[in-house]
Amino acid sequence: MKEPRPLTIQELNQDIALLSQKLKAFKPSKSDTESAKRKFTSASGALIVTLTELREELSPVRFGNIDVTLGNPKSIAKFFTFNFITQPRQPLADVVKDRFYGAGVYAIYYHGKSVPAYGPLSGTETPIYVGKADPDAPYAETTEKQGEVLYKRLKEHARNIEKTNLDLKDFTCRQVAIQSGMQAAVEHFMIRFYRPIWNKEIKVCFGIGKHGDSAKTRANKRSPWDTMHPGRKWAEKTIADQKSRESVEEDIRKHFKTHPPIPDLDTLLEKLSLG
Repeated sequence: MKEPRPLTIQELNQDIALLSQKLKAFKPSKSDTESAKRKFTSASGALIVTLTELREELSPVRFGNIDVTLGNPKSIAKFFTFNFITQPRQPLADVVKDRFYGAGVYAIYYHGKSVPAYGPLSGTETPIYVGKADPDAPYAETTEKQGEVLYKRLKEHARNIEKTNLDLKDFTCRQVAIQSGMQAAVEHFMIRFYRPIWNKEIKVCFGIGKHGDSAKTRANKRSPWDTMHPGRKWAEKTIADQKSRESVEEDIRKHFKTHPPIPDLDTLLEKLSLG
């Protein structure tokens, strides 16, 4: 079968103009079947892609994409992260001495030597844990109205660390109060970017965020975090570990091999720029 003759750009312009007129004149009808609607949706989507590609190729001026918009949660989160890493780190023990207002996102960093499994992480720009604190009032416009939620969350982590074989002096943190409603998107971006081993989403050494099992739920197995860091009384009453300490340490080793910690600020800025 003979292949159709390729259209000239003049002919294509005429066809597009005619199709545009037909589309403007079209009115949906109650008699349109669902099958016909699905077929139109699929075909028009493919046509949009083809037209966009040809438009980009033929235009004397490149269109490209708007990569950063205030409507794009990832863009907002990325901008926030650039700002976040310019904040000085502070000892976690000092941060929780004085109450402060604000909701937002925080990161906890490990600097110690007492846990060999954390060796590759110690002193790097990769946090061991990233978290958020939601405002008391969902649409709070001031830190006062947001409440002391960041402070309370960090205080809780500090108390949990102090109950275990860890030394609170081995931890620093960064924390920033941000616009109410943005904290979830920023936290999500930072967890995906850093892959902190204490975050439950990473499934390596999770459990620090647990608040305790009641007598009715102690049939639950002990979290990997509590296996690595015994000391919380309610966790010690749990019947068994989810994983052995050796298994958790092996998971940590494999994680760092696949996702090496970011050694310094220059490397971090480069990774953020390329991400």
